[in-house]
Amino acid sequence: MENYNKILIIRTGAIGDVVHTSCMFRSIKKAYPDLKIHYLTSPLIMPVIKEDKSLEKVYTINPKFSLFSSYIKEIADLLKRENYDLVINLQPSFKLKMLVFLAGIKKQVLYKKDFKLHAVSNFFKTGQQVFPKAEEEKELKLFLPQESLNMAKERLKNYARPLIVLNAGGVFSKRQGRTYPVDKWIELGNKLQQKMNGTIVLTGAGEDKQFLSPLNNIKNSVNFIGELSLIDSCAVISLADYMISGDSGPLHIATALGVKCAGLYGSMPAKRTGCYCSGINIVSKMDCVPCNRRKCRYLKDKKHIYAPCMEQIMPDDIIQAISSKYPA
Repeated sequence: MENYNKILIIRTGAIGDVVHTSCMFRSIKKAYPDLKIHYLTSPLIMPVIKEDKSLEKVYTINPKFSLFSSYIKEIADLLKRENYDLVINLQPSFKLKMLVFLAGIKKQVLYKKDFKLHAVSNFFKTGQQVFPKAEEEKELKLFLPQESLNMAKERLKNYARPLIVLNAGGVFSKRQGRTYPVDKWIELGNKLQQKMNGTIVLTGAGEDKQFLSPLNNIKNSVNFIGELSLIDSCAVISLADYMISGDSGPLHIATALGVKCAGLYGSMPAKRTGCYCSGINIVSKMDCVPCNRRKCRYLKDKKHIYAPCMEQIMPDDIIQAISSKYPA
């Protein structure tokens, strides 16, 4: 192995992917403690990893940057001044490869997606190519700022436990087969509340707020959909007793925070993007699962949101799976 002193890791999105890369850079730092590791990601995701002591610096870049703008020259000049020995490019798009070229970084290791591996292992093996002494960590970890944790504790202090987070966001995801129907979320929430007698905590993105407003019908629920920043949502999730979500960034955040979680999987391959080393993957039993397609071939029309594979997952099946995995 060459003698590397300072490296840059690049992954600008999505949230879950960046969380999945944390195992790689923590493993490398553990094996090579004198190595300086910097990370380039999007402004949205940066707060999720900036508290990790394995990273010396975290830089941000607008993922929609133009190669022909003064902005990209400023970013390239910034990176050039760091004199990196190596880039581990975990998102090797043409634009990001050109950014590395403009920054004058001569050695670059490129990520190649391998569907036979979980994403965490796939990212790790990319880094292991140049850091062979690294051993893959068997759990994900995230570190949150104390101010966000204090905020979450204050917001949740008067609600009865257990706190059960239902992450119903991602309704309008580009990938169909991730979205669980609103009526089933309501049924699930009410049955969980009846069974556990706690509080249902609702999370999701602001763009989903109006569409998901019927979730307010869940008994003993508190609705944070569209109300929190990403890092504050992470803090709320960290205090949960349970988390249930489709394949999404918040699901993988919950896994990394050590929360008991269940992922609902339709089109997406759970072996590839399921809960890593903990949690439950509840997979639709339809024969076409997982298809890994962006668009479901069985949707009735363009106005229909829910793929049949996700509609097939019953609330009672989810409750049974959680009860078996996490007996009271």
